[in-house]
Amino acid sequence: MEIFYYLILRTFGFLVRLLPVNAALALGRLMGMIVYYFDIRHKRIVSSNLKVAFAKSKGPNEIKQVTKQFFQNYGQNLIEFFRLPLMNREKFAQLIRVEGKEHVTAALQKKKGVILLAMHFGSWELASLSCAMMEQPYKVIVNPQKRYSKLDDLLNSYRSCNGNIVLSRGLGTREMIKSLQNNEIIGLVVDQGGRDGVLVPFFERQASMSVGAIRLGLKFDVPICFSIIIRDKGSYHRLVIHPALELENTGNVEPDIVANLKKIVVIMETYIKQYPAEYMWFYKIWKYSKESTVVILDDGRTGHLRQSQAVAATIEKALVDRGIQFTTATVKIVFRNKLLGRLMSFFSCLANAFILQGRMELLKFFLTEESFKGVISLKADFIVSCGSALAGVNYFLSTDQQAKSVVILKPGLLSFNRFDLVILPQHDQPRKIAEDSPIIITKGAPNLITPEYLAQQSELLLKRFSHLKFTQRLKIGILLGGDTKEYILSEKQVKMIVNQLKEVAEQTNADLLITTSRRTSAVVENLLLREIKKHPRCQLLILPNRQDVPEAVGGILGVSDILIVSGDSISMISEAASSGKNTIIFSVTKRDKFLHRSFKHDRFIEQLNTQGYVISTDAQNVGRTIYDVAKNKMRTNRLDDRAMILDAARLLI
Repeated sequence: MEIFYYLILRTFGFLVRLLPVNAALALGRLMGMIVYYFDIRHKRIVSSNLKVAFAKSKGPNEIKQVTKQFFQNYGQNLIEFFRLPLMNREKFAQLIRVEGKEHVTAALQKKKGVILLAMHFGSWELASLSCAMMEQPYKVIVNPQKRYSKLDDLLNSYRSCNGNIVLSRGLGTREMIKSLQNNEIIGLVVDQGGRDGVLVPFFERQASMSVGAIRLGLKFDVPICFSIIIRDKGSYHRLVIHPALELENTGNVEPDIVANLKKIVVIMETYIKQYPAEYMWFYKIWKYSKESTVVILDDGRTGHLRQSQAVAATIEKALVDRGIQFTTATVKIVFRNKLLGRLMSFFSCLANAFILQGRMELLKFFLTEESFKGVISLKADFIVSCGSALAGVNYFLSTDQQAKSVVILKPGLLSFNRFDLVILPQHDQPRKIAEDSPIIITKGAPNLITPEYLAQQSELLLKRFSHLKFTQRLKIGILLGGDTKEYILSEKQVKMIVNQLKEVAEQTNADLLITTSRRTSAVVENLLLREIKKHPRCQLLILPNRQDVPEAVGGILGVSDILIVSGDSISMISEAASSGKNTIIFSVTKRDKFLHRSFKHDRFIEQLNTQGYVISTDAQNVGRTIYDVAKNKMRTNRLDDRAMILDAARLLI
């Protein structure tokens, strides 16, 4: 296979050198555009890198345009590489204008050699040859192609045209030091440090930079001149050589290396911002970064948001375990109307990476302007969403940004394999799951409830309502939801519950701590204010629609001994069951009374009841069930899916 590649490249180089320069460069631009349209993998890498660097300063259309220009430039650079054997001093003088040659001359007067430090920018292979044209001994360090020795020899034969001497990284280190001692020029690149590099901020995120040049400069007092080649137009270039860097050398080597690399990165960023399509964005620049961004997509439903926050928190823990710093951002996703929200799911189902890559402007059709701005202002490494409504947006963004995608609950029309991780509570589990599907099945909905969280929320609640500290009686916490598409929490039903709560609180000498949700109707809220707020056993009544107490749910979960939860919210039930407190779930009225369909809420509660995590009952028997639990006749187990989700997050990272 290698001989095949060798013959193709050698033949291609021969043909390219037969063409006039402008025709050859036009061919390069054409090749670049062909790769742009058909090489989706590399296009995703380039676009993703550009988003990291310019998400805050460039819109999606600008990034798309820069991506196209990059591929065209790369095609031209490739053509110029194969035309290196045609270069001589006369052509060099015609095509390349050198600025700062005097800085090399001045640096050589120290008699310690000079390191010309470059990055993968512009036609850098041509830049290496240009240095040899300055009538000074010049050697360039390259990474050898270990798997393809004949190809390596061919590439190095181009690089060694007109006086260049090619040294392989590692094997040529001793020769490189000897060359510097002979007052010669060595060419090194600073970017692409790989595993052995040092992490420094590069466009506000840590990237690995090569340290070889800085170590040599510090150890042997070798002048380092940063150089860069910029394409002016067509085949004409400008080679800019900076004065020798003033290296910080305190004698503390590692901090000095970082400090000097930061100086160099500032220079690199200046050129890249000015000529973004000239930098070599093909490789995973931030691969070794110890920083990561987790983005949560919010559909406006509190339960879904809390599930996403719980999974994001687990990913954060897995990142911390790996020594990776993180930032977490939440983006509100608002569709322009309900129809477009449904169309987005359908569109995402039909689309693939070829259609979606680099076409962020398509989202503008579906989302409100504010929501679209929020989406394009971030570059994510992990995207978390909950519910089928946002699954299409998650898939779209993760495909475009090369992010790991995590969805909670079934992703609607999209297949599970379009995501990196799918978290399904057992009630949402499909009948058949393919072996290669990225799915984990949890018992409940992901939630933020941990012993530490409960302790923190309890402290906040007791600080706000200090009178709760002075009673040592049994505490019964009541979490009431509200109306949904499937269920109605009626005034009649709540009144029945309230009457039983009053009675059982007297029987068991208990205090009542009650909170509702934002879905709770005004009718039910008014009933609670009339019927129980002033009752001596009611120590707390929080109505979120009228009083904002962020720690209401977590605090009540933490301080209560027994929990009563309405059966309309899977998230709320999961949180209560995860608290480790004895949890009672009462059924609420179905809207579909006559068909008696089995909703997923019913399956969920039935499964948890069978597994011993909750006790299910109907509204008429809530009081009796509370009494039995208070007398230790029934108990529930703690629901805990955290370890399973954490293991999945670690594999994801």
